[in-house]
Amino acid sequence: MMTYGAHRIRPSEEAFEQLASGGGDPHVIGKLWTAELSRRLVLLRAFFDAAAADPASAGPLPPVEQAWPALEAVEVVAPETVAAILLHPHVGGALGYSLRRHRGGATSAAPSWVDFGFVHAVAIVASAAAGLSYRSVVPLRDGRVMLPRLGMATFDGCEAWDTAEVATEGGRVWLCREGVRIDVPPGRADAPGWWSLRSVTVGDGPRLTVWLDDLDPMRDLADPVPPARLSDAAVERWTGLLAGAWAILVDRHRPVAEALAVGVTSLVPLPSGAGRDTRSASSGDAFGAIMCSLPPDAETLAVSLAHEFMHIKLGGLMHLTALTDGPGRPCLYAPWRDDPRPAAGLLQGIYAFFGIARFWRGQRHAATGPNRLADFEYAYSRAQTREALAVARVDGALTEAGRRFTDRLAAEMDEWGDDRLDPDARRLAALVADGHRAGWRIRHCRPAPAEVAALAREWRAGRTDAVPIGPPEVLPDHQMRQWSNARLGLARRRLAMPDRYADVRNESWGTGLTDADFSLFIGDAVAARKGFADRLGDDPDEADAWTGLGLALAGERVPGGDALLDRPELVLALHRELNGEPEPVAVAAWVERVTLGPERRAPGT
Repeated sequence: MMTYGAHRIRPSEEAFEQLASGGGDPHVIGKLWTAELSRRLVLLRAFFDAAAADPASAGPLPPVEQAWPALEAVEVVAPETVAAILLHPHVGGALGYSLRRHRGGATSAAPSWVDFGFVHAVAIVASAAAGLSYRSVVPLRDGRVMLPRLGMATFDGCEAWDTAEVATEGGRVWLCREGVRIDVPPGRADAPGWWSLRSVTVGDGPRLTVWLDDLDPMRDLADPVPPARLSDAAVERWTGLLAGAWAILVDRHRPVAEALAVGVTSLVPLPSGAGRDTRSASSGDAFGAIMCSLPPDAETLAVSLAHEFMHIKLGGLMHLTALTDGPGRPCLYAPWRDDPRPAAGLLQGIYAFFGIARFWRGQRHAATGPNRLADFEYAYSRAQTREALAVARVDGALTEAGRRFTDRLAAEMDEWGDDRLDPDARRLAALVADGHRAGWRIRHCRPAPAEVAALAREWRAGRTDAVPIGPPEVLPDHQMRQWSNARLGLARRRLAMPDRYADVRNESWGTGLTDADFSLFIGDAVAARKGFADRLGDDPDEADAWTGLGLALAGERVPGGDALLDRPELVLALHRELNGEPEPVAVAAWVERVTLGPERRAPGT
């Protein structure tokens, strides 16, 4: 563990090619794990250096550096044991969090020794796995301590930040505090004061085994979180869904399943959000872990696994090769996000949505009859990925390797161009994609005030000469507000349950939809135009009414639609400059004539 290679690890050309095409076989994923171990060792060394530089890193615990010889002793007799524990996803999360906090990138009310002290738990688990005797003291968060890959002990009556003694001998582990002893039982059993970390295995050739982690404080994306112990019924539900999802992946997406079986070791249940969609996430620090809220069905879990595994692969590659010139500032359009994204985040999303599009491309043929919803999901995610690739190539601050990567990914997608899709699914996918782009621009883009004033002068003078307009300023959204779920959900409902189409207003995510939205999505552009124009008469600043009006005008193929879909922020700014007096359609048609010229946008899909 003390020895480091003299050269930097880089992916082979074959590995880069496989990953850049959206794939990566089990051998390539194994190489990413090897590289990740090297990264964890570097992080561990940085962790010990940071502890040495912090006078408060030990507090009531033994000095942090005492864990180092314990890990070295394990490595002598069982090097694979140290590797397995260091590669546990949430050990990586804890290392990353501690270093970020040390460097000012995270804040916490906990004393620093609580964060640094987790390494004593790592040392005790490693010693126990190797059959070596060892004693130490570990920090408690609200009376709890996580022993990685084993489980969580809980002591009652503790201060927020407290300690417990811990020891191992002959492979057995126990903890003590003020006369209370907790023995870690063998196997995966619970016991008084002890929750075991559960493991779930599904499938047979390939087989997937993951920790079902509802305990680890570092299992989330950012700050430490309390445990959220699943009931036996919830574990059974998750196991059934995972078995069903795995069967879908093995049957219809076998190369993904074979690689995922090697690359994913932890599944973290997330609480469900307020919206209707399943939430999922992953972290570059916790390589191998997927976080997901309880999905409604196995297919949803299957696409979530495929989606997040793409993030995991790209995170591993980006640890080895710079694909962008730094993370960049949040100013880029990502068709799946309601807020502006930095370059590195955009690239991560491109890769993940490539995986989603590829999943639905194969899943369209799962049903014996037409699968209009799968056609929609494929058309929509394909359009999102293609548009984001175009953004990245122009503004994504790509390195030479990043350009090679995106070029290869785009070439792979070019082979999908002849896929036949349900016409209504394609129409709705284009409608949602165009509406999202316009909704993002009208919320986050601000044209130069001087240009808006010049347009107003031209309007008042009754001229229609071309007016040069530069790119707008993009305003980041640090609150990451969401606004686009309703129309996306409406499109899905229209295809999946057309007989319950109007019921969406009774659901939390659909309460803001109006009659104009319903007219738009059933294809009645004339009624939609009138409805959105009436809404603007009531509230001239309503963003969704402006974008809905643009979609309706584009559906009618009349002037104004392109301006409201391409530069809605400019139309809105001019309308405000003119004190809201002209008709919105007239302003949009005039802006289109004087700023866009004869060329028009490429179709969204």
